[in-house]
Amino acid sequence: MVAGPVQTTAPTHASRAEVSEIVAAMGGELDEIAHTLASVIHEHLADELDDDLFVLTRESTRSNLGLIVELLREGLPPTNAVAPPEALGYAREYVRRGLGLALLMRAYRTAQAAFSRMWLERLRARTTDPDQLADAMGFFNDWLFAWVEVIERRLTEAFLREREQWLRGAAAMRAAEVRALLEGARPDIAETSKRLGYALDRTHVAFIVWTDGDCDDEHSRFGALEQQAAEVGEALGASGLLVLPRGRDLVGWAGATQIVNLPAGPARIAFGTPQPGVDGFCRSHREAVEARRVAELCGRQASVAFADVALDALATRDLDAARAFVRRELGPLAGDDDTALRLRATLTAYFDAGSSFVRAARRLGIHENTVTYRVHRAEELLGHRVSERQLELRVALRLARLV
Repeated sequence: MVAGPVQTTAPTHASRAEVSEIVAAMGGELDEIAHTLASVIHEHLADELDDDLFVLTRESTRSNLGLIVELLREGLPPTNAVAPPEALGYAREYVRRGLGLALLMRAYRTAQAAFSRMWLERLRARTTDPDQLADAMGFFNDWLFAWVEVIERRLTEAFLREREQWLRGAAAMRAAEVRALLEGARPDIAETSKRLGYALDRTHVAFIVWTDGDCDDEHSRFGALEQQAAEVGEALGASGLLVLPRGRDLVGWAGATQIVNLPAGPARIAFGTPQPGVDGFCRSHREAVEARRVAELCGRQASVAFADVALDALATRDLDAARAFVRRELGPLAGDDDTALRLRATLTAYFDAGSSFVRAARRLGIHENTVTYRVHRAEELLGHRVSERQLELRVALRLARLV
């Protein structure tokens, strides 16, 4: 759509009589014309409009036709158009039925084309003069196009207001239902599932989607998060998807049994493990919350699954205690200087390689003797061999990068 309505001019004196005659005739046939145009709309959009919407389509069309005839009869420009209540109600019904704004606009454009053809047929029946025909038809097409643009702007505003209110109301209802479930309520599962639009008697993978930093355009930010959540559901092959805003994050549940094929995107995602039933719905969410917390601790920028950080989550519940544990077990190796960081990385690779100097060297891309030297140097700083208190040492090395 262009920014403003098309500028129209009045018909010439020669064609004004034809325009007035058609307007007068149509004024007495509004019900019949409305029915015809509504039929054209539903036939053209049969795959997307249900039959039970036909009455509302006809009523909206009838009210718009009445407005068009009134404006043309009074010689008023289309900019004077105010969307009739029936047309506004029709736009709101699209929202309630989950139909898009683009579909509403297609319905109007379909009726516009059909109405133009109807006008042309009546005009041809009244004049054979090609100049008068072209003049009258040009005037009407310009006028109708401008009117549609004006009405579309009015309806778009109404549609978006209704959609925002509807989404807020629906989201608030779903959020209250989910909050009750997470707090331990166990209402009727079938009814709750119906209200949520998401079956609870299945296996769930809970997830949280978020981004770092601030964004001036909150609508754009949430739109990006919703898109990422939809891609998560698609990647998991979800049999259902429930997504809700919570603060600056989106929390969600997907009907899935495994976490695979995770999409890459600008948002960060934390996953719980697949869990069955309502209790699993809650457990998987708690795991996703913990995974998100660990992701923030270690600064991970990509997807993180609770199964991969379960030990980290458990060991960092009490951060002060975790920090004290790291300092106690690592001693001088707990520092932030380059030497401590290098020795910790070498010890981690050494343990991951099954305490093999050779395999650790391959992992790090350095010489075996360098690994041997670093391990021995670490033992000097620790005050004991790395084979002693190995479990505690490995946990401390893991936690050092977090706390």
